[in-house]
Amino acid sequence: MEQVVTILEREGEALEVLLFKLVETKLILAADEARFLPRATREVERARARAREIDLMRATTMARFGSPMTLREIAADASGAWPSILRDHHAVLSGLVEEIGVTAHLNSTVAEQRMSQLRSERAHAETVALASPETGASGSDKTAVTIERPNTRLIRNGELDWLARGAALETVFGTAARLRMPDLVEFLR
Repeated sequence: MEQVVTILEREGEALEVLLFKLVETKLILAADEARFLPRATREVERARARAREIDLMRATTMARFGSPMTLREIAADASGAWPSILRDHHAVLSGLVEEIGVTAHLNSTVAEQRMSQLRSERAHAETVALASPETGASGSDKTAVTIERPNTRLIRNGELDWLARGAALETVFGTAARLRMPDLVEFLR
């Protein structure tokens, strides 16, 4: 039973790191610092991979019990102080899984809002560029567009900025989509 508890502690620590990285990403999104999103989402991916490794280690260890058992069933079958310890781990892990899900969803929602804002900025800048006499008859010189965004530096190459910001926001969607933990959820059922 000690080996199971040790793995559960490690799994809790890994989930805590994953949650921390998701909160970091949330703060970067709130600050509208898209340039740091790829780094933040890579860190979330590393934390997710580590949590998945420990999840597999737990599943392998639990397979030795024979038929698949949930953590509640293991706690019910345990004796001595183990049921209480296992129930505590269940509460901690369940709380972390829920928080991770909520934070990932919030990050996706904020990223979607930022993406919508980005599309609006781009449409506005293109409209201004088409109406501006400096762009010439074709109005196709979008790289000369200068836009100002609060809390960021002046952007001189709007097209590249839009592409970079859009790609950075897309990393948030991809990361959130990969955070599903069906095996752990089933174990905590």
